[in-house]
Amino acid sequence: MSRWTKDVLRQIRPHLIIQSIKDPKRAFREIKFRYTFTSKSRFTSDILSLSRSPFEVLDECKQRNFFSDLKSQITRYPISSGRGPMGDEAELLYTCVRLMKPALVVETGVGAGFSTACILKALKRNNFGMLYSIDLFNDDETCGWIIPNHLNNRWRLIKGSSDNHLNPLLSQLGLIDIFIHDSEHSYANMISEFRTVWPHLKKGGILMAHDVGRNDALFDFLKEIQFPWCRVRTYKWLAGFQKPLRKKESIAYGKNFIR
Repeated sequence: MSRWTKDVLRQIRPHLIIQSIKDPKRAFREIKFRYTFTSKSRFTSDILSLSRSPFEVLDECKQRNFFSDLKSQITRYPISSGRGPMGDEAELLYTCVRLMKPALVVETGVGAGFSTACILKALKRNNFGMLYSIDLFNDDETCGWIIPNHLNNRWRLIKGSSDNHLNPLLSQLGLIDIFIHDSEHSYANMISEFRTVWPHLKKGGILMAHDVGRNDALFDFLKEIQFPWCRVRTYKWLAGFQKPLRKKESIAYGKNFIR
């Protein structure tokens, strides 16, 4: 029995069986999504085509008080003070940014700013790159309240919906290195963002999306661009993959590890 089959079987619960009977398409999506489940190390290695394990950079998340302080702050306040955090998937964002050394990163969805802070911390360690964030938030919400002030110099926040602001931003920036979706997880919004970003994502760039198991948006988008799902990697609810240079070609990041 293969690794992914064992993983799928471990996830089976009575309520999932009932759901699969009611909605077979959802059951198939869940199996396909779990096919690419992997570890943090494998996730990063595969989507960046690393020449060695990224353990050194992943360890930075455990060794530094920055990450534990963020997590303690998130648990101290209710979700109403900022939408819920991505979770430890944010460590993967940090690791990818540290290793790739991107010039331009664009994300949709900020909320409290846990994952945003992790990206900004990586940019600061690299001493290179900018993060542009789009978030639709109400006046009574504090978007990115958890982000330390000393990280703001590499951050530009755009208030509004990605439907209105993503394409103009990308047209202004040109080609970007990394795109991260974590805004509204409706099918219409997700596939719209993927379609909008893809022409502006440079070859060898990385596309990552959170909560991709909620609907068929990413699956359908990959069919449109003829990108095989087996080349996608997932960790919990985060999916990521690299835009190829040409067929069967990719960039190998991390040949010389960052110190």
